[in-house]
Amino acid sequence: MIQAAEEPVFDLGIESMRSQEYSIGIFIFMIISMLVFVGVIVLFYQKTDMSNVKTGEKALMGMIVLGVIVSAIFAAVQMLDGFLF
Repeated sequence: MIQAAEEPVFDLGIESMRSQEYSIGIFIFMIISMLVFVGVIVLFYQKTDMSNVKTGEKALMGMIVLGVIVSAIFAAVQMLDGFLF
């Protein structure tokens, strides 16, 4: 005998609703922080003579760029799946 697939159960309890509010807050905070760091990157490249940049400053900007890329990936995953890891 073939059994029908069970439909997913949606938890509409207070805990799941509260966690959804936290996810929205975290998402908004992530977007704001991404905008701040993109602003830092833009100001750095506009105001800096690249011939005088030290190796540590290049590494720092590389890590900031990597952080923005990773947070954009997390934001996209949260929008697609609806929750953070």
